[in-house]
Amino acid sequence: MPDYDAQEGSALRRLLVCLGAIALFITLIVIGLSATGTAHLLPMQARAASSPAANWDFARPAVDRMNAAAIQVCGAEATARAAHGTPNEDVRKAQVEVLVAEYQQSERDYNAAVRAIVEAGGRRPSDVPSKALPLDLARARNCIRVAVAEPKQTKPLAALTLAIAQGDDSGPVWIPAPESRFLTLEQLDAAAAMAGWPNEPGWWPEMRKIILCETRSLDTMAHNTSDPYGGSYGLAQLNGSYHFANAGQDFSRRFDPVVNLRTALWLRTARGHFGGTGGWFNCAKLWGIE
Repeated sequence: MPDYDAQEGSALRRLLVCLGAIALFITLIVIGLSATGTAHLLPMQARAASSPAANWDFARPAVDRMNAAAIQVCGAEATARAAHGTPNEDVRKAQVEVLVAEYQQSERDYNAAVRAIVEAGGRRPSDVPSKALPLDLARARNCIRVAVAEPKQTKPLAALTLAIAQGDDSGPVWIPAPESRFLTLEQLDAAAAMAGWPNEPGWWPEMRKIILCETRSLDTMAHNTSDPYGGSYGLAQLNGSYHFANAGQDFSRRFDPVVNLRTALWLRTARGHFGGTGGWFNCAKLWGIE
C-alpha cells in the first residue's frame, strides 16, 4: 500500500511538471512574438475586436478630384502655351500657378489624412493609395498629349456658363462653371462695362491695374481667408459682406464678376479714391494711384 501511494504521487508530480513546462513554453513564445512585433498574429479574433474602426470613405472621392484637377492643370498649361506672345500671356501663366497650388494642397491634405488614420492603428485597404500622386505623375497618367493650338477667340462674358453651389450658413453661393472660372483680359473689360465702369481716366483704366495686382490670375473665385475683416472676395478682393450690402448687391453672388465689379464701382464712388483708408491701399500705392 505505501509503495502504491508513492508511485501515484510520483506520477502526479510528473504531470504537474509537464503542465508547468508547457505553460512556460507558451509564455516564452508569446513574449518572443511581442518582442518581434508579430504578436498581432495571436490571437486574430482579439486583435480584430480591439482595432479602431477606420473610415476610408474620403479616399476615392479625393483621388477622383485630384485626377480631375490634374486634367485642369494640363488644360490650363495648353491654354497658356497658346497665349504666348498675346496680351493674355501673363494672365494665363498666373492661372496655371493657381491650379498647380490647389493640386499640391489637395495632395498634402490627402497624405495627412491617410497618415493620421494609419498612425491611429487603422489598416489601409489595398485599393486605397498610401500617398497621392505628385502632380508630375498625375499629369503623365491623366493627360493626353496636347499640341500647341492657335489662340482661340474668347467667349463673350454673357455666354459664360454659371453654376450654383451650396455655401456656408448664408445659403447657396453663385460660382462659375470650371471652364469659366478664369477670365481673359477681354472678358474682364466686358465685365467692367456691364458693371457700369466708365472707361476713362480716374475710373476703369486705374481699376484694371488694381485688379491685375489684387488678382493677377483673374480668378473669379479668388478668396483670401487671411484677411482680418471677414475675408476678401473675387476679382476686386472686396472685404467681408458689408461692401456688397451697402452697394445693394447680393453677397451670395460675390464671385460673379459683374456683381463684384459693380460693388467695387460703388466703393470707388463712395470713397472718391482708390487708395488710402477704405480703398485698395497696397495696390494703389504700387501703381501710384490715388
